[in-house]
Amino acid sequence: MPQGFRYVYNDYGKDPTRITEFLMKDDEVGSAGEAIKIVSGRVTKAAPTDPIAGFLTANVVAGTDKETEFILAREGDWYDTPYSGSPAAGFVQGVTGVVLAADGLSANAATVTGGALSVLSINTNKKTARVKVKNRQFS
Repeated sequence: MPQGFRYVYNDYGKDPTRITEFLMKDDEVGSAGEAIKIVSGRVTKAAPTDPIAGFLTANVVAGTDKETEFILAREGDWYDTPYSGSPAAGFVQGVTGVVLAADGLSANAATVTGGALSVLSINTNKKTARVKVKNRQFS
C-alpha cells in the first residue's frame, strides 16, 4: 500500500494548516496521506480529477460520525508522494495536470492532463514525486 501524500514544506515558511472540524462521510474508510474533498459538509475521498481540499493525517475507520484531521492543501505547500501507473511521456518535471491515482494515495503518472497536481521533481529510483496541488477546493 502506498504511503500517501506527505507534507514537506511551504514556500512562505508557514506551518501546515490542520483542520479537525469535519466528520468523515458515514461508512467510508480513509487512510493517512489520502487526498480528500468536502461534500455536503463531510470529508470524502477525492476522485482522480477533483479539486483537492487536503490530505488525511490519520486513518479513519468506517462508521457513523467519525472524526477526521487533515492538512489543508494551500498555495505554496509541497508534498512528496508515490506515483503509480506506467509514466506517460509527458510525466516530467514541470508538468501540470497530473491526476490522482484511484486510491487517492498517489499520483497517476500515466495521466498528465485534467488533474490537480504539478510536478517539481521525480525520483525514478523510489517512484516518488514532489508535487504541488494546483487545483484546490479552498484556493
